[in-house]
Order: sequence, then C-alpha cells, then structure tokens
Amino acid sequence: MSAARISHASGSLRDQFLSALDAEDHATYTALAVHLTSCTNPLPTMACDQLGLPTRSTYASAAHHVLAAASV
Repeated sequence: MSAARISHASGSLRDQFLSALDAEDHATYTALAVHLTSCTNPLPTMACDQLGLPTRSTYASAAHHVLAAASV
C-alpha cells in the first residue's frame, strides 16, 4: 500500500493564481495552473465557487479544471 503523494506549491504561487482568478485574468491564471497540477493544498471556498468546483477542492483540481477549459 503506497501513501498518497502530497505536494505543496509555494504560497506566493497560490496567491498569484488567486489574484489572477479574482481579476478574471484568464491568460495569467491558466499559465500559473501549469505549476499547480499536483498541489494538494485546499483551494479557498470562494475560488471553488468561482470555478464551479466542490468546496474543499485542491489547487490541483482547480489547475486541471482551468487547463481543460483552456484546451476547449
């Protein structure tokens, strides 16, 4: 049995992502999402709501959601 992999992105990177999300700066938060795809930190509830994700989603979930939307 293997342990779940836990990865934490830097606080400044997470803050930049949230700021870009608040500013609706799609280009910036999409570019930052590439660096958050394995971050297991919980996303703030407000950001979950903005992205239409369940409460307590991780930055990794948000990153994958943003990147999938960008590829459409």
